[in-house]
Amino acid sequence: MSTQSPVSPQLAQLLEYISSDAGNLPLRRDAIRAACAEGHWAVARQLLDDAPAIHARDAQLLALQGYVLLHAERYVDAEQALSTAIANGVQAAPVRCNLAFALFMQKRYADALEILSAPTVLQTGPLALLLRARCLHHVGRRAEAMDDCNAYLAAVSDDVYARGLLALILYEQGQPAAAREQADAALRGDPHQLEALLTVASIQADSPDPSAARGSFQALTRIHPHCGRAWFGLALIELSETRTDAAANSIALAATHMPEHIGTWHVMAWTEIVRGDIAAAAAAFDKALAIDRSFAETHGGLAVVAALRGEDEEARRRIKRALRLDPNAMSPHYAELLLLQREGREAEARELLDAVLARPTARGSTRYVDLVAAHMRRLHTEGLPATPARYH
Repeated sequence: MSTQSPVSPQLAQLLEYISSDAGNLPLRRDAIRAACAEGHWAVARQLLDDAPAIHARDAQLLALQGYVLLHAERYVDAEQALSTAIANGVQAAPVRCNLAFALFMQKRYADALEILSAPTVLQTGPLALLLRARCLHHVGRRAEAMDDCNAYLAAVSDDVYARGLLALILYEQGQPAAAREQADAALRGDPHQLEALLTVASIQADSPDPSAARGSFQALTRIHPHCGRAWFGLALIELSETRTDAAANSIALAATHMPEHIGTWHVMAWTEIVRGDIAAAAAAFDKALAIDRSFAETHGGLAVVAALRGEDEEARRRIKRALRLDPNAMSPHYAELLLLQREGREAEARELLDAVLARPTARGSTRYVDLVAAHMRRLHTEGLPATPARYH
């Protein structure tokens, strides 16, 4: 069996034995374990590929195959191998932890969390705790994720990835000072740590002068081009600067990398409304509706689309549904403004606009309602628009 780099004498001896006794299953397992431990992944894969057909359903061999597939980033195949190993009798907690990781990398966070909630799996080591923290964060259970991060850092205090994750959670929990402290600690260890960079950029975006955030988000997208939240944040900054074509490009990239994020489709829709492409805005709101049919701002956005198209009855229907779901939603009020303006009821439209803008809006420029509020403030200074013919 050929290798690309020298192997240890122990592994070389195992490979020599297997060459003359290919059907020796325990020997093959030992060789695969040794190859993985030494980082000879190609050797491990070849040992698995060359295994006699009679060993194909061996549970322990499947568990090893799953581990090798994880390293190759073949997460669906890894899940299949690990699940079959468990179904065939392997009960080892590390194998279950590997399965949780395969699910996590497929963005199946709830499924991974279910496995990681077993005490025996958590006892495999601190990394299982960190993986559970990440799953908890993704499913919106931030307080529990923070507890797991702190517990992990109590055991592994110099882990920059855990500190970056903790920084982001603290930011999302409305603790920017503590978040910045953790982010700075993470960046001292690794200047490219993703969550720490995202935390810093987000804090900058929330400041009275968010101009520094643009450079931070741009740097983040260069370092981590697959980070949807970085593209999302950049799009919002570009919108605030009325760079709508750049914002459209950024939000499209955000949607590519996190299509499950409803806020991305909302921002895309409003970007297209600002650009005057109502068909594209409607398509983006439809994407949001497919994710969650009970979100008021989606129905409000579709009401805006209907109002811009002159479909007044559809607009009123959507407005009613949106306000029933959330009386404080911004977008249905914008749709009401458009209807009042078209009916020539300018005084009532201005009164409604003033009343809506007098209400406090959410903290930070990375929130969807801030985008709608900013658009409405623009109306406040520039006047309510006529309905352009191109919208029909």
